[in-house]
Amino acid sequence: MYYDMQKEVFIYIALMLLIIIPSTYAVDEKEIYSGTIYSNQINTINISNEIFSFSLSSAHDRVIITLPTNSYVIVKNDSCETTENYELCVTNSEFWYHNTTLDDDIYKASIKIYSFLLETTEIELTRTVGTTEFLINEQTKIEVTLKNTGNVEATNIVYSDPIPSSFAITQISDCVAYANSTHRTVKWHGSLRGGMEKRCSYKIKALQNTTFKSRASISYNNGVKIVESHSDTSTITIPDYQLNMILTLDKNEVKLGQEANLNINLTNINNNNSITITSFKITIPNELDISTPPKYLIQDYKELSWEGKLAKGETKLFNIKLKSKYIGNHTLKPKASFVINNIRKEVEKSISLNIYGKTLSIDSKVNKEVLSSEKSNISVKIKNPSPIHSFKNIEVIIESDLPNFIKITEKIGNLKPLKYKKIDDIYFTAPDVVGKKNYSINLRIIYESEYNQILEANQEKIVTVVGRTEVVPPIINETNITKEEADNPPAKLNISLKEWIKSRKYTFSIRSLMIPIGIFFIFVLLSALYMGYKRGHPRNSY
Repeated sequence: MYYDMQKEVFIYIALMLLIIIPSTYAVDEKEIYSGTIYSNQINTINISNEIFSFSLSSAHDRVIITLPTNSYVIVKNDSCETTENYELCVTNSEFWYHNTTLDDDIYKASIKIYSFLLETTEIELTRTVGTTEFLINEQTKIEVTLKNTGNVEATNIVYSDPIPSSFAITQISDCVAYANSTHRTVKWHGSLRGGMEKRCSYKIKALQNTTFKSRASISYNNGVKIVESHSDTSTITIPDYQLNMILTLDKNEVKLGQEANLNINLTNINNNNSITITSFKITIPNELDISTPPKYLIQDYKELSWEGKLAKGETKLFNIKLKSKYIGNHTLKPKASFVINNIRKEVEKSISLNIYGKTLSIDSKVNKEVLSSEKSNISVKIKNPSPIHSFKNIEVIIESDLPNFIKITEKIGNLKPLKYKKIDDIYFTAPDVVGKKNYSINLRIIYESEYNQILEANQEKIVTVVGRTEVVPPIINETNITKEEADNPPAKLNISLKEWIKSRKYTFSIRSLMIPIGIFFIFVLLSALYMGYKRGHPRNSY
């Protein structure tokens, strides 16, 4: 009975495998060749650019077939062999005729080749490059689509697009960029089920003039083997700047109120054509003023512009005198639009000018430590260290996390060069605390420069409030007995005097011996008086 049960289980498993295997590895056949080969001929055929060759054995009862991979298989007459996704069949291997001229027997055999149509898949790679010719500092967008056109999952997909170091990769979406010393590479790795697709995009920005053939590659497992393919090749050309713009400042950093010279060189570096400048503009930021109207440029408030032609190799120079009025780092961005060979292009550059100057400072004093309930003073001095600039609309704000501290706002008005303003009448009472506690006092000033630039300065002071402690007079222990010994007297009273003295750990002093020594001397004195009296008054004997 146990044997019958095992047999039933085996049959059940076999039936399940017959059901499952075809569904997971569906296979069909397609006849790709049918023909006859002869022993006196070179039998080579081309099937879809795949070369097969055949030869009859010396016994003429089997055929030796060489496959496109240069491997071979021997197939007997009236049989088939399966290898490398092909089924190879040989029939009717027999004598055909006798060649009297060569005195040779000629044999023939019928050949059929079938290709297995496995459920494989194919990844379709579509890659588009926005524009293939653009200028330095310009960029183009590359869009990629990977689509599984089959119905079986493709695994171990690797998309790779190598980009030369003459480009920067920007705005990457759903891909990953890697870099080494010579190349930057955009990659994607993953799997795609049948009918699914993956999209990613990125931009490449030209850093120098160059020309390169851009082509991406893809590899994946199609269910049978690893397949590799490539995208279409795009030739990307980056010419040098047709219009070269060079910006220079005679000083990269100036004091508030000083002047700086900005020089702009526009050069046509195209050796074959002139350039038409349709628009050259630079807007001076509000933080700077134009000191002197520049030559050649048209001024409209703070916008300067020019248009015209530049012959090949010609340079146009513009000088702009600027006066600093706002502290900080300010950027200038001239932009030129031009036409060359009926193609419109743009060039934009930028340069920064740093303006520095002396501003208001806060000098404050407060006790670092105060006692609880003690009244304390905050002294504040606002200084103008500049020898030439005044500041106005000065407002002093003092805040603290001290309990019951009321926010203080004091308006000073104006401070002329090298002047100061002192505020002394600021008081607070320290709170009651246990131990020590830190509190912060924050001082802030908001004010304006002569050019209406709003500025700010901050300072923080830390105050430690110390809680008061009650002074308790010390208790003098005349007996040298500790409190613990007084609270816990010895349980046994029959301890020896020597042991008791030893256990007391006495510290003897002259003061502690005065009373017993006095008693001892009194005792000796009385004894001597008694003995003298006794000798002076002897008893009468009867």
